[in-house]
Amino acid sequence: MLFAVSLLIPLLVLAVWIFWRLSPKPAAGALRAFNLGALALGLLLAVAVAFYVRASMADTADSKLWPAVAAFYMLAFVPLWLAVAGGLRRLVFGARAPAKPLEISQDLSKTRF
Repeated sequence: MLFAVSLLIPLLVLAVWIFWRLSPKPAAGALRAFNLGALALGLLLAVAVAFYVRASMADTADSKLWPAVAAFYMLAFVPLWLAVAGGLRRLVFGARAPAKPLEISQDLSKTRF
């Protein structure tokens, strides 16, 4: 169990970092609202998954382990949701703006190298 948690927690942190890092740069109001809404909906869906696990394990012999199983489900579900939300964000808002190309049309004759 510890091994799975040691893999899933960094995966969760990496997924959140990638979700914010790959966001288009001028974070306008609509884009910021989409990002916050996607995170809020991801947390809400993770809580719904936890309640589903609790309800499905209520009358079994392993009913005392539902918090651990729900935590594994949530740690796996949130990065998947962030990947889906990132794909939707790319479709709706477009990809990150390309970097401005380097202009070398300036006079470099007086530049010391």
